[in-house]
Amino acid sequence: MFEHPARAWNISDLAELCNMSRATFMRTFKEKVGHSAGELLQDIRMNLAANELKKSSMTVEAVSELVGYQSVSGFRKVFAQRMGVTAGHWRRLAHKNRQNFKA
Repeated sequence: MFEHPARAWNISDLAELCNMSRATFMRTFKEKVGHSAGELLQDIRMNLAANELKKSSMTVEAVSELVGYQSVSGFRKVFAQRMGVTAGHWRRLAHKNRQNFKA
């Protein structure tokens, strides 16, 4: 998931990679990591998106696709829930912070 966050991961694929049943994989993953594989994937994607929005001029739509979202509106919703601000606001804050840092 870390190497290919945009891939359309599912529990069956992950369980197969680990040579486990779906149920065993889900239980073991939650025990070892502390949350579900889906939650971890969402965290990976949101962190990658946040970094891209800070450092590049990619559109929100392009960032959404880069991190594996089929729906820009779905990406925007999850980003705002996870990060506490919209993707556009996140970018503006990062730009403002860079400007303040240079001053």
